[in-house]
Amino acid sequence: MSSQSPLQVTIYDSPEHEHPAVRRAIESFGLAPDWGLPGDRTRTAPAPFQLGESYGNHHAPLGASDGLATRLRKDAPTTAFLLWQDPYFEEADGHYVAYVPGVGGFESSCNANGSPHIDLSELIASLNKTPTLTIGQWLAGAGEAILGTHVREAIANYRPHAQVIETENT
Repeated sequence: MSSQSPLQVTIYDSPEHEHPAVRRAIESFGLAPDWGLPGDRTRTAPAPFQLGESYGNHHAPLGASDGLATRLRKDAPTTAFLLWQDPYFEEADGHYVAYVPGVGGFESSCNANGSPHIDLSELIASLNKTPTLTIGQWLAGAGEAILGTHVREAIANYRPHAQVIETENT
């Protein structure tokens, strides 16, 4: 069984002062827009990144998604991103993390396409605990933790930018 699986991240919004931290995080996890270049390639200038573009690594160590999400939240706290690491084999779960400043974060297991898995028994138990709530009330409360509706909606509302972000070599 492999101890690696594909990892990808998309940065949707980032203030200019956080661009160097985002670039360093992308590079430190060996992520690249072409997904095929070796991680040890050398560059003479810092790599630009584009908002809305996916950066990935086909051979990221399992658990790298936790490290990348933690690093982005710590070093670039007002940057909006979506990342996931594929399951390491078909029957396993991957790891999905979405974060939007001011809205919050959502974390879940996922499939290889980055679609979060929803625990049906958890969903049913939550609905049974609150039978008098409307769907809207449930989604704004207990349902938010299970489905991540606000964060996932905020991520879906971002439109990829065609803007190349140049960063200083720091």
